[in-house]
Amino acid sequence: MKVGVTLATNDLVERRPIPFAEMVDAAVRAEEMGYDSVWVLDHVFVDRGEFRAQVGPDPLILLTAIAARTKRIELGTLVLCAPFRLPVQLARETKALQEVSGGRFILGIGAGWHQPEFDAFGIPFDHLVGRLEDYTEVLTRLLGDGRASFEGPHQVLREGQVFGESSPPPWIAARGPRMLRLTGRLAGGWNGAWYGPDPSVFRRLLGDVEAALAEAGRDRSTFSASAGIFVLPGDPATETAIGGSAAEIVDALGAYRRAGCDHAILNFAPMPFSQVDAGHAEKVAPLLDLIRG
Repeated sequence: MKVGVTLATNDLVERRPIPFAEMVDAAVRAEEMGYDSVWVLDHVFVDRGEFRAQVGPDPLILLTAIAARTKRIELGTLVLCAPFRLPVQLARETKALQEVSGGRFILGIGAGWHQPEFDAFGIPFDHLVGRLEDYTEVLTRLLGDGRASFEGPHQVLREGQVFGESSPPPWIAARGPRMLRLTGRLAGGWNGAWYGPDPSVFRRLLGDVEAALAEAGRDRSTFSASAGIFVLPGDPATETAIGGSAAEIVDALGAYRRAGCDHAILNFAPMPFSQVDAGHAEKVAPLLDLIRG
């Protein structure tokens, strides 16, 4: 099992974005500490009651800067909001980032969920799953070689083609039955998130993905299942986050490996959109070989 880490992009205590250069430096340190991957999210903003968090810069530009400063670590998006980008543009950007990073980019996409962002920029918020189905059909074709066509209710592609070598299909963030079936049919991997000490939900949803893979005649060995997991080393475990001693953390993350997780993505925060403690990455780094199994 690979072990990655999410990058903090916003200081929620000081209510300020983290400087771009600091995010790049954090990714460089993650590589030096031995992590297999770094991951960035994709929100223009997130409303938190009276506070609107400016979440971070464009993830693909950030990962391009990180690619230039690193050599080994994989670079992932958890996840890009597909409605923010035309599939033709995302395909072009993906192929370019794959080339400049030496094939280290993992493209994760999702349907989107935070309606205030959609409303602010006039992006339709209806039929999110149906739109992503058509989007993925077009995107996977454009990530391949040669010209391709597709026509659906929400996307049309007529003999389309973009520059660059063929790139792997995207990973999809999915939880509902229809999204899980789409993931098994077209995706190169699954981004499951967010989880705590109990891997049972991950295990159950992975079973649905694997059933969809089998229905599509696809080999599970060619597919990656990831789990985004909250981890708080040294703190008591909670319902949403793994905690405790080094041994307890290794055991809890090992349960995800045994449940079928190929890539654990650690978020050093107690719950979604809460303050990330970057210092926790150094505490977990000595445990990486034990966590990998």
